[in-house]
Amino acid sequence: MTQNKHLLYWLLLCFATALNAQNNTSSNYSRFGVGILESRSDVTQAGMGYAGLALASNSYLNTLNPAAYSALDSAQFLFNLQGKLSFTEYQTRSNQQKNVDANIESMGFGFKAAKNWGMGFSLTPYTSIGYDVTGEKYILGTVDTYPVQYKGEGGISQLSWYNGVQLFKGFSVGLNTSYLWGSSDMIEVSYYPEIIGETIYNERNYHLNTFLFEYGFQYKQMIGQNALSIGATANFKTEVNSYVEHRIYNNMTSDLSSKTYDTNNIFIPETYQAGLAFETAKGWTIATDYKYSNWSDSKLTVTNGTTRNTHSAYFGVQYAATRQHRSYIRNIHLRAGAFYNQEYVNIQGQDIDTKGLTAGLTLPMRDGSRINLSYEYRQTGTTNAGLIKEQFNTIRMGITFNESWFKKRKFH
Repeated sequence: MTQNKHLLYWLLLCFATALNAQNNTSSNYSRFGVGILESRSDVTQAGMGYAGLALASNSYLNTLNPAAYSALDSAQFLFNLQGKLSFTEYQTRSNQQKNVDANIESMGFGFKAAKNWGMGFSLTPYTSIGYDVTGEKYILGTVDTYPVQYKGEGGISQLSWYNGVQLFKGFSVGLNTSYLWGSSDMIEVSYYPEIIGETIYNERNYHLNTFLFEYGFQYKQMIGQNALSIGATANFKTEVNSYVEHRIYNNMTSDLSSKTYDTNNIFIPETYQAGLAFETAKGWTIATDYKYSNWSDSKLTVTNGTTRNTHSAYFGVQYAATRQHRSYIRNIHLRAGAFYNQEYVNIQGQDIDTKGLTAGLTLPMRDGSRINLSYEYRQTGTTNAGLIKEQFNTIRMGITFNESWFKKRKFH
């Protein structure tokens, strides 16, 4: 057991370092706003169409709702690591391109802090930026052009501290206290070798940080041998501290201009989520969630676009045997789901909404640990107005270690 603890400590350190340095996307739409919004869902929830706001954290870490942590087993310590592999196809009306991304995605752990109080931590991306686009610009006053390259990387990381407390049987409340921080490193490279013999770099580094508070509750009511659960979360409009480092230089590394300045105030929007779940005595679970975000109040400036309020829906189903079987196959948990996300930016008058299908399974291990796998097909964007349609085939893998660190051991 001591070796397992040391292994977890090293994995925690490695994952925290890697997650803070990685790029999670190569989507061209990450150029806009604060980047691509990421889900902090566990692989289990990802396999169910990202639904599960009303489900308790009894065998996995439900990072969608802090109230779920009150259901953690007092004798268990859950530690989760997960990553993803994405195969992406980008399509315009005349061209097509493929790309592969493989990244560490998140880590987290949870445990029972007291009789009715569960606690946990997670480190996940809140947004991701990663693009590389080439184009041309006209030389002012002429019909001649020069090549331009737009590149960006970075995003916002989210360190969350979950607390869930059961107030009375079936009813729990929770608080997720998060620290958001990160940078968006964007550079425009203008190539003038045939004009002035130089390459000009226009680089902007946006730095952001803030604290975010999310409140949640869950209520579970038995109906015979079945259970009906509801859950909800909310966070309020939150100001983000931000500043920009702006530098213009040439290929001789000479600074032509360099300055640092505060940006106009931007905000994390108020967001409300609600979910229902129905669990049967025969091992079936059906869950559905709804999410609303008021992005029109975020004060984000979107090049060639606008922000808008968003509505999203998630649906999932799971089958998990309610008792242990001798056959390993019969102990595997199976999942499927679907989702629809309205994206918070509208580009050139076009909606770039996301929709997808998911599937997943859990492979149990002898010590109570679990290997979770999920597959997702997702489509976003459009080929209208010169935009890009993106199609993703994503495989996620998560390993949840179940350590019985709090059990009293008897010695004879």
